[in-house]
Amino acid sequence: MIKISNKQIIDVVRFSDDKAVLVEKVPKINSESYGVNYFLLNFNDGKKEIVTKDAYLLKKFGSKRKEISEKLGNFVVPSSMVLSDKRVMVIYPTGDTGLFDENGELIRNGLLTYNDSPVCCIAEDGEYFWSVCEKENSVIRFYADNAKTDIRIGGREQATFDRPHFVSADENYVYVCCNHMNVRKIDKKTLSVSDVNRMYNGLTGYFKFGKFAIITTLDGAYCDKD
Repeated sequence: MIKISNKQIIDVVRFSDDKAVLVEKVPKINSESYGVNYFLLNFNDGKKEIVTKDAYLLKKFGSKRKEISEKLGNFVVPSSMVLSDKRVMVIYPTGDTGLFDENGELIRNGLLTYNDSPVCCIAEDGEYFWSVCEKENSVIRFYADNAKTDIRIGGREQATFDRPHFVSADENYVYVCCNHMNVRKIDKKTLSVSDVNRMYNGLTGYFKFGKFAIITTLDGAYCDKD
């Protein structure tokens, strides 16, 4: 496992089959606010490359990136999903959501919850997306077009997930970060749950890109390979 950043990572977005965009949080001197750095990680050679804000926004929000990012203000923090009809959905860590039409206009917002507890994150799965509800120890699959609940895995009284706080996905699996330490994965076809057999201290996020994984923690980010 190789460390690729000493800064807090607040977003990771797929750029291509062999590259990902990472957004670093950069505190401003004598201020409570912060700036951000954008860089590409090339999995083929491990090198970091400069990437523009606009390229990052295009991958995250699609063609109406300018309109959407301006309405959001803080466009780095929320998870996003570009739907098949070019609408864009976002979810903040608080559970606050927004749905933008194909022209980048906000057409719906509100709080997405499960059992009256907020959910967070978007892990894409075709016509669905997955989110986590830490309070309910649950991972929920929603219909992407209307954000209605489809299925739930886990539960408050079950041991399937322990304080799930982040979720991501690749072609085959949904990856669930639990207890800021371990990662479980859900097979998209069978819905069976198993472990990613490695522990990470201060785990904040896990992203899989083919044979490579980006792991974000409280002290930075790492890249690992199968």
